[in-house]
Parts: sequence; structure tokens; C-alpha cells
Amino acid sequence: MKRILVIAIPLLLLTGCMHLNDPRPKHYKAPVTTVANKVCVIVQPEADEQIVTIRINEIGNDNNTLEKYGLAVIASAERCVTDFGYAFTAGKAYNFMVILESPEKKKRGVQPSARIYGASFSLWRLNGKLQATPLY
Repeated sequence: MKRILVIAIPLLLLTGCMHLNDPRPKHYKAPVTTVANKVCVIVQPEADEQIVTIRINEIGNDNNTLEKYGLAVIASAERCVTDFGYAFTAGKAYNFMVILESPEKKKRGVQPSARIYGASFSLWRLNGKLQATPLY
């Protein structure tokens, strides 16, 4: 019994430390609203972070997806993230994902060098104006 405990306790302690220095990007919730009848998703870039990926998809319809990779778009906390003219439709639900990456962190080998912002929302018309409602 003691032998089992001597082996089991260090194993349990080691498995609890697997998330230290995790290289996976952190996920953040992005606020979503509408401005001038258009969807507006805002991110909070840090330092030199740039938008490198944008993915928009209609929930439940994999054929209605827009994916842009390899971008180097300047991110701003004061401007809506571009949607590249994606055709949003009232009465449907969407996911909007933005990956921000720091070229300086990537160059220095700092992990994670990216952060992911996401918004899940449905669109409705209220008094003729487009409205976004977060799903969670």
C-alpha cells in the first residue's frame, strides 16, 4: 500500500502542473454590437499585436463560412474588426473569431505569442434596425 502511495502521489502532483507555461493561446470573449446596421466586434490588442486570422461562420450552416488567414491587419480597440463584407442575415446565429498575434513575441520565441477573441451572437431586426444579442 505504501509503495502505491509513493508512486501515485508524485504522479498526481505532476499531472496537475501540466498547464504551467501552456503554449496554447488564451481565449477571450469579444463584445459584439451593431453600428450603422452592421455587425461590430471589438478586440483589445496589446502592444504590437496584429490580426492574423478572422473566421466567421453561421451556426448550423458550415457552407456559410468566411476564413482569412495570414493577415497582418492593424488591430484597434476603437474600431470594429473588419468582416470583409460577410453577408450577415437577421434571424440567424454566428460565431466570429479573431486571432491576434504579436510579431515581437513570435520573433523572441515567447509562447503563447497569440490571443484568441471570440463572439457568438444572434441577429434580429428591431424597429427596422439590426441588433446583435450575445449567445452567452
